[in-house]
Formats: sequence, structure tokens, C-alpha cells
Amino acid sequence: MRPEANMIPSQKAFKSDIRLIAWLLQIIVALLEELQTLRTKVAALEKDSTCSHKPPSSDGFNKKRGVIKRGCSGRKPGGQKGHRGRTRRNVPPSQVTETIPHQPQTCEQCGAAFTEQNLSVAVERRQVWEIPEIKPLVQEHLFYQTRCHCGHTTRLPVPEWIYAGMGDNLQAHIAYFTAEAKLSRRSLQTILDDVFHVPLALGTIQNRLEDTSEILKPVCDELENELSEQPVINIDETSYPHNKTLNWLWAFVTSSFVFFTIQASRGSQVLRQILGERYDGIIICDRFSAYVKYHKDRACGLIQFCWAHIIRDIKALKHHLAVESEQIFAKVMGQRIGAVFRLWHTHKRGKISQAQLIAAAEPIIAEIRAFVDANQKNPCHDVAKFNRQLLKRWNSLFTFIYHEGVEPTNNLAERLIRPGVQTRKISYGTRSHNGQLLRARLLTVSQSCRIQHRNALNYYRAAIHAHRHNLIMPSLLINHKEQ
Repeated sequence: MRPEANMIPSQKAFKSDIRLIAWLLQIIVALLEELQTLRTKVAALEKDSTCSHKPPSSDGFNKKRGVIKRGCSGRKPGGQKGHRGRTRRNVPPSQVTETIPHQPQTCEQCGAAFTEQNLSVAVERRQVWEIPEIKPLVQEHLFYQTRCHCGHTTRLPVPEWIYAGMGDNLQAHIAYFTAEAKLSRRSLQTILDDVFHVPLALGTIQNRLEDTSEILKPVCDELENELSEQPVINIDETSYPHNKTLNWLWAFVTSSFVFFTIQASRGSQVLRQILGERYDGIIICDRFSAYVKYHKDRACGLIQFCWAHIIRDIKALKHHLAVESEQIFAKVMGQRIGAVFRLWHTHKRGKISQAQLIAAAEPIIAEIRAFVDANQKNPCHDVAKFNRQLLKRWNSLFTFIYHEGVEPTNNLAERLIRPGVQTRKISYGTRSHNGQLLRARLLTVSQSCRIQHRNALNYYRAAIHAHRHNLIMPSLLINHKEQ
């Protein structure tokens, strides 16, 4: 600790310059330790999404960022000069619903009235898009009974969905608005009444959503069974409250579909349950212990740890270290990692082959390894600890260099799990097991359709129609152009 003022000895107490220098060095060391402690406390208060694992939503609107800033180019928001604009194109005349002519009636110069003999030419064409007033279609189903000459009376049974009183399209819209617009049951009831003029009770809406969940069950089960066959999977998880207990929403993202599940655990047993006892593909994830344990216990497949998390940790070190000389580690690591990423992006754009990528990246990776190894005993405790952690997971850091189709970050899973986070904040989680299944299945379908550039509303409608009429259920494993 720093010596107090009354502890400072008088000048006569020093018999030599050496004792004075030694005492001053003790003061300097004590002050540096106190400075580092204070900077650590301040840095913990200043952490945001750019230098920690906190989500961007936690930054707040008025929070001023520290040294690390995002989007500080100074340019005005919106399209920049030279940006190619995007406008809605006019549809061909065959798709025009109504044509409204705008012809002048009098000459603006002399005031003479125009007649049919005056030449009139269309010089400009503008199209206005409009939504007609929505009026629901009410279909009445009549069930007759017919008496045979043998005396027996026959009638057709009423399907359950007709008893529910809701058509395919209406039920599809309820699922779509719940999944995509993240509407609560009460908000959905209001919109159905005000916009679509369909009065429904809250219980009816909930029953139809649970029915949709059961309809989507075989589709989601098919995706779950297919996961273990995928070569690369991005995985992420986030908390999801359930009846005042903490559950977890898991996202398993492949190149063509997403599978969501809500589990009571965040541990490696969930990975064993979903992927099986052994998964031979590549998992892209953060450095959470569950992934490490699953990979270590099963001795299978490969892992690519998310470099976005690692880079944020490096930025945090650069921001938190007190002495400029201690910041050299963060600067050098940032430069060398940036060099590897530039090579990878060059390969991704097709300018170099994978063999060229490996040949160019390996010397830089070797430099990073030597630099990390040399800093295991860095005087700064945080730097030394960070380097030891990197070396412990070294074999899972550069998988993306040696394997095609592997991203260096887990951004894909984090983007696709974001709607689940938004729903959690709006609804405060789930209250029943059926609610968990509904939430996971709606997310699975909506986000899989997003990956496949597919209209989720059309898919809900097709799935409901197929279930009600005993048709083949549309699969999310088949490209939508082939269906």
C-alpha cells in the first residue's frame, strides 16, 4: 500500500543516496500497484460489448464508450455519396390492378378547353402500392346425412380443424406473427380484431398455437435427427427463464437449417442428447466448458473457438493495462491475428486457394504461438493468464485455416439466436413444457426459412394444409425450389 504522508522520513534519516533511491523505488512500486488496482475497478465499470462478452443491448443509449469505439468514422448516417440506391421497380402492365389517367382539361397558357381532337400522350408512369381493406372469408361447411335403401343413415365425420373454426391461412398468420413479430397473445388478439376483423378469444389463439406446435413436431424431429450428419455446426446457448427457474435456449446452426431446443441444463449432457455420444464433425462455439468437456470426453471431431470472443478479450487487455509497455502484447497480437484474417478473407473471395492460404498463414501462426508462449510469464497477471488459456486450447484456434466451410467466429449462431433473446425479454420466458416446445419449434422453422431465403408464412400455411388433408409434410431439409 502507499505510505502515508506522516510516514515519510526526514532528509537527515537518509545516510546515503542509495537508501533514498531504495525508498523512492518502494514508493513507485506501491503507487503502480494501487494504480493498477484502481484501473481494474474502473475498467470493470466501463466494460461494454466491444471489450467483453456483454451483449450490445446492455451498452445503453447514452453510455459513452471508452478507448474502444465502434462506428466513429464521423460520417453522417444513411447512404453515402456514390452509394448505389435501391428503389422499387415498376411492375409490368399485366400486373397492374387499376390504371388511373391524369389528363389536363384546359391549356395552362391560354385557358382553352381540351377536346378529344387534342393529342394527348402519356409522358410519365408512376405506380402506387396500396393494401385493400381486409375482410375475412367465412366458409360454412354443411354436413349431410343420407339414408340408404337398406335403411342405414350415413354422414361424414367433422374434421377436428373444422371444429376449431379456423382456416389454414388464419392459423398460419397466428404462428407467423408470434414467431416473426414476437407478438404477445393479447397484442395478437388486438391486431386480428382491428386489422383482420377476426374476433378471437385468447384461449382460442393459444389452442391454435399449440396445434401448430404439434403439426411442426415431425419437421423439427427430422432436423434434430439430421444434425449428427452435418459436417459443421455452429452452437450457442442463452438463458431462458421457465417458471421462475433458469433454463437454456440452445441453437444448433448448420449451413442450411437451424434447430432450437430449450433445456434445463447448460452442460455437456445436452450436446450428448442432441448430437449423440460421438459427433465427428466440426463444432464452432465459444470457449464455454460444456463444449470442451464434450469434445474431450468423446475424443471426437474438431472444435473452432470463436475468434470474436478472443479478440474482445485482447481489446479488453489493451484497454485495461496501466503501463504503456504492458499494452505491447495486445497491440502485437491484434496485428498478427489481423494478418491471418486478411489471408482468410482473401481466400474466401476466391483470390487464393486453400493450399496457398495454409502456406501463407502457417508462418504467422507460428509467430503467434511463439509470442504467446513467451508471454506465459508476463509480469501482468491478466496477460499471463490469458496466454496460458490460449495455449491450453491452441489446437482449436485455427481449424478454419485447414478446413473448408468453417468460419473463424460463431457470429452465425449468435445472429440467429438473437430473436430468441428478444422474445425472452418481451415474454419473460415460458410457463409450461408445451410453451417451451412451441417457442423452440417456431424459432426452428422461422430461422431455418431465413437461412434458406424462404417465406416462413408460406411454409406455415403449407405445413398446416398438409397436416389437415393428410398430404406429405413439406421438409426443411429440401431446397424450397425443389418442392
